[in-house]
Amino acid sequence: MKNMRRIVILYGGQSDEREVSLRSVIPVFNTLKKIYPVQTIQLDVNALPEGLDPQGDLIFPLIHGDFGEDGQLQHLLEAQNFAYIGSDAKTSELCIHKLRSKALAQAYHITVLPAIAWEPGQALDVYELQNTLQVNQFVLKPVNKGSSIGVTLCNNSKELLEACKRIDHGSWMIEPYVHGREITVGILQGRALGAVEICPKQSFYDFKNKYTAGACEYRYPAPISAKTLEKMQRMAETFFEKAHCLDFGRVDFILEPNGQAWFLEMNSIPGMTDQSLLPKSAACLGIDFESLLRQIIQGALERFQ
Repeated sequence: MKNMRRIVILYGGQSDEREVSLRSVIPVFNTLKKIYPVQTIQLDVNALPEGLDPQGDLIFPLIHGDFGEDGQLQHLLEAQNFAYIGSDAKTSELCIHKLRSKALAQAYHITVLPAIAWEPGQALDVYELQNTLQVNQFVLKPVNKGSSIGVTLCNNSKELLEACKRIDHGSWMIEPYVHGREITVGILQGRALGAVEICPKQSFYDFKNKYTAGACEYRYPAPISAKTLEKMQRMAETFFEKAHCLDFGRVDFILEPNGQAWFLEMNSIPGMTDQSLLPKSAACLGIDFESLLRQIIQGALERFQ
């Protein structure tokens, strides 16, 4: 039987979300060190560091975006028989891929916005796009990035075409631009937490607004009806279960004025900075940061044994 010697937090990485990881690790480390033996290791290359012991180390991947949330790191950990916190490689690959996530959600009657895949250099038929999506305003976003990186809101087809001209690599998707409230719901060991409403003071909840103090107001619990809350919580729990997620996550929604909630994505390694949404979602149910981390880790401790 394994004997856990320490929790090792892997953070940093080379993705566009590196800064989020560098900020997330501070409160997580400062809290966990009061409970468990813990060590942090900053990754400056996308590889496992030397000196880890699968018999004694429980790994906490705290790397957002590329390498951390797309299954690459999890594949490396699984190949060396490490126990780790969070969803496995296969599930991580699914969750970060927004089109695959939509397909899974639809299969279980979770409401999602229609979307069209697009690659740089591919011609766009605006009339076909408008007929398929039934809108004249669009959102252009990367298929497999987090933290709203690369997301462009297009008020008309001309703006969409201009935005596409500026892109020369990657996999992209086009969705309807829905004017609604931005709501997120945390998940802890398969149970939905409270709803948080994000209210950017300017524009939308892009990377800058997410991680700039004072750029957004947060309402938690979100001022929504009990019926709407329950509907979003059930969608979040269903996706978490059917995608085989583990330990924790966060689901983002757009909520229209008529009460229609649209599933956007599952975040398999949510940020844990002082601006982050998962701790706010937990706080709605009276779960403080230390209790949140204890519960996140519990499932992985059991798997370690």
